[in-house]
Amino acid sequence: MKRYAVLDLILLVMIAVFLLTFLTPRYLLSVTTATGGDMGSHFPTAVHMKNVFLKSGKVMGWDQANYAGYPLFYHYFPLTFIVTAILSLAMPMEVAFKLTTVLGVFLLPVCVCLALRVMKFKFPIPIVGAIFSTAFLLHEANSMWGGNILSMLAGEYSYSLSLALMVLLSGTLYAGIEEGKWIFRNAFLVFLIGFSHGFTLVFSCVIAVFFVITLRDFRKNFWYLFKVYGLGGLLLSFWIVPFYFNLPYTTSFVTKWRVDAWREYAPVILWPFAGLAALALVLNLFDRRTHYLVYIIAASIVMYFTGTYLGMLDIRFVPFTQLYVTIFAATAFMVCLKAIRFRSILALILFVASVLWIHPKVKNARHWMKWNYEGLEEKSSWPRLQSILSFLRESGDGRIAYEHTPDNNSFGTERIFENLHYFTGRGTLEGLYMQSAVSSPFVFYIQSQYGKICSAPFPQYPYSHLNLRAAIPRLNIFNVTHYIARSPQAKAEARQRPELKLEKTVGGYEIYRVTTADGRYVVPLTLKPILFHTDDWKNDFHKWFVNPNLLDITLVRAEKKDRRGNERFDLESDSLLALRRAPLEVPDVNIDVTMKDEEIEFRTPLVGHPHLIRVSYHPNWHVKGADRIYLASPCFMLVFPTQENVRLYFGRRFPNYLGEFMSLVGLGIILYPVFRRVRKRSVLSG
Repeated sequence: MKRYAVLDLILLVMIAVFLLTFLTPRYLLSVTTATGGDMGSHFPTAVHMKNVFLKSGKVMGWDQANYAGYPLFYHYFPLTFIVTAILSLAMPMEVAFKLTTVLGVFLLPVCVCLALRVMKFKFPIPIVGAIFSTAFLLHEANSMWGGNILSMLAGEYSYSLSLALMVLLSGTLYAGIEEGKWIFRNAFLVFLIGFSHGFTLVFSCVIAVFFVITLRDFRKNFWYLFKVYGLGGLLLSFWIVPFYFNLPYTTSFVTKWRVDAWREYAPVILWPFAGLAALALVLNLFDRRTHYLVYIIAASIVMYFTGTYLGMLDIRFVPFTQLYVTIFAATAFMVCLKAIRFRSILALILFVASVLWIHPKVKNARHWMKWNYEGLEEKSSWPRLQSILSFLRESGDGRIAYEHTPDNNSFGTERIFENLHYFTGRGTLEGLYMQSAVSSPFVFYIQSQYGKICSAPFPQYPYSHLNLRAAIPRLNIFNVTHYIARSPQAKAEARQRPELKLEKTVGGYEIYRVTTADGRYVVPLTLKPILFHTDDWKNDFHKWFVNPNLLDITLVRAEKKDRRGNERFDLESDSLLALRRAPLEVPDVNIDVTMKDEEIEFRTPLVGHPHLIRVSYHPNWHVKGADRIYLASPCFMLVFPTQENVRLYFGRRFPNYLGEFMSLVGLGIILYPVFRRVRKRSVLSG
């Protein structure tokens, strides 16, 4: 067994070297800012995790960078960003980020090998499964579904890490149930999987269902799974409980993914492995492990067809099918092991054969890798980008709107301007984590009006078309003081608008000042706010936002449970057709505002007057100097100061405390046996 373990290790190193022929170490270790697809927008998030959250002793909080502010890591997965922050203690942040992004790629073959070993597959089946998994990693049929290297390079690296951990769990769960062991170990794996990606967590639960539907030791299996997933859920509670309670303040994204060709599901590179998997099913039909692996493949297919009905993106389940087909293919050689004298030779032959089959079919990985990891600073357009950033950094404090265009890719990624807060300290409208933000429907509606290309990511909401005249009042609402135009159509229209003043031209980009924007994040209202009674505030507020005749009126969501707070409002309505304007006297006053990462302070002489804070609402915002915070249209906060100095801060509330308590209970369950052993030893030694 030791000899086989050494051979496994040697072949795993050979697999890693093979993968490194596509993921060039020179670029991975260069101190440059990674870019490409979504990845370019993840790097500032990793910096925010290290410099803001971890310094405060937490892993989630508020980010002012995009969407007029949004809760960061309440609805995205923190694990890889924590790993980056830890690695950055020993190396530059840029290098730590790059190494984290490829972590799942190199772990996957290792986890496949370990999973098959603990399931008692004899050598060389586990290492052959690891070898075959490289076909899945290197297939190029898609770059958005997750798991393969192209998806990782497009930004799906949290999925890659979680996928590797899920494969390991599928093996240790099988062994744990068969042998009645590893409850704590598997619970910790469940925690890590959920902390790195939600789809793999859901599917790990689907995998577990196998052990309660096979009618074999039902009670024992159920109790084992209850302890594993119950304990894993407790450990994850500090994150998943707030996740659940804050879902009303997110934007759902559920759609049927369009697939243009069947070869996206079954790329040619996987065909030999699919054939071996079919052969394995025939040859090993009565092996329980075969039933288990076939169940996983079948379950992933079922989840693909039912995902949208469960509120999940269907295409994320396809990589599970593709990967487990390659893993299952390795078991086709089980029947001939007794007849093979030198199994190590078989493993080596299969490695060479796989490399010869896979290598010629990989066309894009090296180019994509170089594009991403050589970094922003090595792009020929870097000086041009620096000129844009330098101007914006020095020209004001308001938010920046920019036209979304493929031309931005010359900088390294189309999403480069999502990172303006990182480079300039100024916020933008669009951002990467669109589902996390309650403001997304409003932001993308404005985007459809100031850009030639409309992203339109949420099909449940209507969109407009390029129309800067209509966009400008909405840009004012979001405190946008600068607008970047790129397309000829947008530039031509911008030059015709008196509200837009051209201030700088850089390499085809025109930067305009929005002269009608007041640049203020805290605004005393000039019309009385209207308490609006609605059962669907998101849709009603969006209808308000789309109607240009209503934009000067501020709606406030009526809280049915809080009649005392609602008494502040003289005007009420339950219909957008029955709104009326009641002027408020507002003297010309100066309101000093200080904006911080998770704090807003302002000083106002208008005590008792309604003040609109142009930052997204979230129930975790707290206030001192006002009685409470109201949700005001489109998605902002409104307060009635009770004193001149007002402070809003993003903190915790009941779901946070409940989740943290549950996680401490889970941690206590794990540590209690250790404490008992230590205490027993101390008593015996004493």
